[in-house]
Amino acid sequence: MKKRLKINQKNKYYFTTKDLVTIAIISSLGGVLSTYVGYLGNLINRFFGVPFGAGQFMAGLHMFWVIFAIGMLNKKGTGTFVGILKGFVEFLSGGKLGLFVIILSGIQGLIADLSFLPFKKDSTAGYIVAGGLSTAANVFIFQIFFAPYEALPLFLAISVVALISGFVFAGVFPKNVVELFKVKSNDEGKKVSLKRSITLGIIGILALGAASYYLTQPLGKDGIDISGNVDIPYTFYPQNFRNEEVTINAELKGDYTYVGHKDYNGIPLNSIIKKSNPQGNKIRIIAKDLYEVSFSLEEIYGNNEVIITENNGSFTLVAKGYAGGYWIRDINRIVIE
Repeated sequence: MKKRLKINQKNKYYFTTKDLVTIAIISSLGGVLSTYVGYLGNLINRFFGVPFGAGQFMAGLHMFWVIFAIGMLNKKGTGTFVGILKGFVEFLSGGKLGLFVIILSGIQGLIADLSFLPFKKDSTAGYIVAGGLSTAANVFIFQIFFAPYEALPLFLAISVVALISGFVFAGVFPKNVVELFKVKSNDEGKKVSLKRSITLGIIGILALGAASYYLTQPLGKDGIDISGNVDIPYTFYPQNFRNEEVTINAELKGDYTYVGHKDYNGIPLNSIIKKSNPQGNKIRIIAKDLYEVSFSLEEIYGNNEVIITENNGSFTLVAKGYAGGYWIRDINRIVIE
């Protein structure tokens, strides 16, 4: 009787303390590193000139953490739990989607959980299907809530890109990583060793890239580098422009975000550019994750309703009258061409 009571007490909670710690670690890593995934997508767009949906090429990496957690714990509901926590961490980290990222990530986690149900434990097909469907779901969810793609061919093309990314980065990749943790030394053969080498190589490349991305971010820097085709390259510090600060009332209409009319205080981009004595005719505003927007010098000169605001060392472009995509955040460079 005592023995049975101990067994019941041992299994009292569905997720053990070890499970919860694992979930917390994986969710935190996934949420914090989401910015890096965006950086990779923008990097592809920058170097290869992808005309649309560059971020979807790497979208599977967002779901990697959810699928990895499911594989490690093998408990129903893990994907949904990790998805919600990951979204919450991403929200706290300043994610561009705001609170919506929690809903999005939670739904994707639920889809991953459901996708695993028809398959046997540790089935490669289960990983691939769950990774592909949960990753592609982000495109459908955005379409339902925001309808960003008006052309059906474009919507389908982006969906296919996300699906393939999910097959690879949220399917095959986490499956191999889980095997690294679970495989026993006496089970290793040449095939397993080759697979481990490839998986470790990919992990190493991604880890080095992430380290490079985060370590090269200017720590404690509270300015924006102004460079390019200018006579006076310099670093913009808002405290040096306080006498030129203006207040504008603007409305943000983005594909995924809407903020009603409110007042913003900041320095006109016009004033910031003029100080460098620009010789080019194109202004590139570049964020830490390499996302960028461009303006012609002509449309900015004399326009005091496109301003840069500062909040806790982070700079945001408030572009009154422009689409939400121009309201770029985490600016660290302005280049004149």
